[in-house]
Parts: sequence; C-alpha cells; structure tokens
Amino acid sequence: LGIPHEVLVVSIDETFEIIPEVISILRTYDLHLPNHVAALAALKLAKEKGLKTLMTGDGGDELFAGYSYMLKMDDLDVYIRQLAKRMHFVAGELAHYLGMELSQPYLDQDFVKLALDIKPELKVVTEKGVTWGKWILRKAFENALPSDIIWQHKRPFERGSGFSELREMIKSRIPDAEFERKRKRYPVKFYNKEHLFYYEIYNRIFGEIPPPRLGEKACQGCGGGLPIGATYCRRCGWTQDKEVKW
Repeated sequence: LGIPHEVLVVSIDETFEIIPEVISILRTYDLHLPNHVAALAALKLAKEKGLKTLMTGDGGDELFAGYSYMLKMDDLDVYIRQLAKRMHFVAGELAHYLGMELSQPYLDQDFVKLALDIKPELKVVTEKGVTWGKWILRKAFENALPSDIIWQHKRPFERGSGFSELREMIKSRIPDAEFERKRKRYPVKFYNKEHLFYYEIYNRIFGEIPPPRLGEKACQGCGGGLPIGATYCRRCGWTQDKEVKW
C-alpha cells in the first residue's frame, strides 16, 4: 500500500506514566487496560507525526469471527448478532482526548448490516486442515496485502504490541501479604494483583464509586450502577453472574 510502517518502542517508565492517563480518560480500571495503554501510545506517536485523522479496524473481529473462541461455535450467527448490539471500543475516546479524528469503517451502520447478512460459512472456513476466522474478509484483501499479512492468525492486541508483559511487571510489585490485606480493606472485588493496582490509581483520581441510581442495578464487582440486563461493567471490568479467571 506504500504506507510507512512505524515501530514504536515504549519504555517501562513511559508505560507506567500512561496508565493513570488512560484510567483518567476512560474512567475505568478494567483489566483490558494494557490494550488501551498501547493504543494511546500509538495515537500519541501519530499526533507527533502530524496526523489528524486515523482509521482503525474496530469491529472486524467481532463481525467476521476473528477470535479463536468463535471458530467452533454452533450458534455463531446468533452470537455475532448479539455481539454487534453491545460491542464497544475506546479508540474514539482516546483519539478525541488528543484532539484527533478517528474513522472506524467496520462500525458504519450500513457495513454492519452487510456483515450481519453474510453467512457464517463464509466467515469461518477450513482449508488444508487449518480453520480460519474472517475468511471472507481475508479474501477481499488478497490482491491488496501480502499473503503473510492476510493469512496470519489472530494475536491479542496486548500480545502483538508486547504490552502483555506489563501484567507480570505489576504482579511482581505487589507482595502477596499486601494484596490479601488490601482486598479485605477495599469495598470492591479484585480478580488479581493487577486489578488492585489499577483500582488504587482509579480511586486516587475519582474517589469512591457512587451507588446505583434509580433504574440501575449494582455491579457485582464494584457496587456501581449498571443498566438492568448488563452483563459486563465497563468501570471495573467485572463479568456479572459468571466466573472469570485472569
């Protein structure tokens, strides 16, 4: 495509400086924060390069079965339709914070309708013993991108960016005894030490989490308000009525 490929190396110190910034922007201490930290670092580089408008592929994996757990689903079409109603991406908020514009073509309502009309058999295809998600999307770009880009397996954002190492760094900074003491002290639940680390930053910035308002239910993780029927809390990242391991 003739587009320069920029590689950004972020130091440990820079990473830990960005974490509170992301928490402040998004008002969350969700365990997906490493993804958002990587995204903000990339957006800042783009701004330094003088770019004002960017484009992301948000929604591609959700609409075309790009995640590995979707490859063996019997009710894939039903699941994707449900996912399309609740999928949420933070790149727009991060870009807005930096005064930039973000284009997300896969989230255009006409495109979403088109994607939902495509049969699951064209999204998940097995060829030569390998099962591929996003098959029809890959085929659509075969003449525009190199084969090793088109036919690579999905890597989680945090792993592909290298920010997955952040989890172990944070874990090593909090002794077991301190974690046990603090998880008993705070009025919220934690999945692990990393979750505690993010919460303490959130708490310093925003203070106590307000209780549910009229017409809301209490999150099982943080006690804050959630819409009735919500299964996930964007503030704390707690999955409701389901055991999740991190």
